[in-house]
Amino acid sequence: MADWSELPADMLEHLTGFLPVQDYHRFSAVCRNWGMVAKERRHSPAQQIPWLAMGELEDTKKRKFYDLLEDRHYYLDVPELCGTVLCGSSYGWLFTLDRKLNFRLVNPLTGECYDLPRPPPFFEGHVEREIYLDAEVLQRSLVIKAILDYDPRTRSDFTALILYGGHYTPAFWRAGNTIWTTITGIPDGPDDITFFEGKFYFVRTPCVNSCSEFYTFEVGTEPKATKFELQVSCRGDPNYIIEDINHSCTINYLVVFGGKLHLVERFLDACESMPTTEFVLHELDLEGNNYSTCQHINGYTIFLGASASVVISPSHFHNCMKDAIYFTDLAPKLYADGTEDHGIFDMIGKNITTYYPRDVFHHALVPPIWFTPNP
Repeated sequence: MADWSELPADMLEHLTGFLPVQDYHRFSAVCRNWGMVAKERRHSPAQQIPWLAMGELEDTKKRKFYDLLEDRHYYLDVPELCGTVLCGSSYGWLFTLDRKLNFRLVNPLTGECYDLPRPPPFFEGHVEREIYLDAEVLQRSLVIKAILDYDPRTRSDFTALILYGGHYTPAFWRAGNTIWTTITGIPDGPDDITFFEGKFYFVRTPCVNSCSEFYTFEVGTEPKATKFELQVSCRGDPNYIIEDINHSCTINYLVVFGGKLHLVERFLDACESMPTTEFVLHELDLEGNNYSTCQHINGYTIFLGASASVVISPSHFHNCMKDAIYFTDLAPKLYADGTEDHGIFDMIGKNITTYYPRDVFHHALVPPIWFTPNP
């Protein structure tokens, strides 16, 4: 019988490039030889389906993660995550904010950590007014979204960008800086941010029945964003794809796949709890200042929420629906209202199903976020 522990190292290294993170760790535990190959990490694990990064257990303070692929939970004991709110995620790193507003980047699988400067005040220019906000409310609402341009493991000159405060003001920080720099040139309230072809992109919807606006920003000596001529029509345009008057609110997301930047519109119902009812996808032509509405996602799967948007090709994952949008709840809740808004939107059938029991999240005032494992 063949001795599997004696397989050549180059063959084992090649095999690790096909393994999801769960199997990568199982691979490393087979024997000493396999463990040494896995530790060298000459091949990154295969494409990963995002996990849900959730709340912490009250008794042990372990952070709970949900793995869609295997339909199971993992409970990670990471001291840096204890008592923190998760403000965003990029490349397998979590942005965390504790009750004292200490801001960090944490990789929960490796324990690596970067200390970031404290975010700017909730009330711009009025630090003293923060004392009138409950500490827990401030922790949950100070940073609305946070993303990275590059993985800190691959580039030491990475940049973080956040939306913070009551007006979702954008600000950036580069490795080595001591403060966050506010970005000007964008009116209040960007919906979303993403990084694409060396630039940060913003989308903003000023008010009901107004066109979506787009801005771009490059880190440099002038921290000012530039507005694109491109605008995407919204409900109210006679040629628009959706006319249902029950759609009263839209949240926009920017998503990159197939080498193109896309706008995803998330429609919410007019009722008090405002559940998600539908998504509409547009491919953006940045050079021609034009766009086209898409009926499907070409077999891709999109994960939307408070983290950086994630897109995968699910051809090798039988537990993942293709041509679908997996979404989590909206921005942090200031008060528990007993409602949750997460599910799977089928771009072909135009219906919403669930991927996780809706009554599980009720204890968490901050919704779970997507987290791509990066061991």
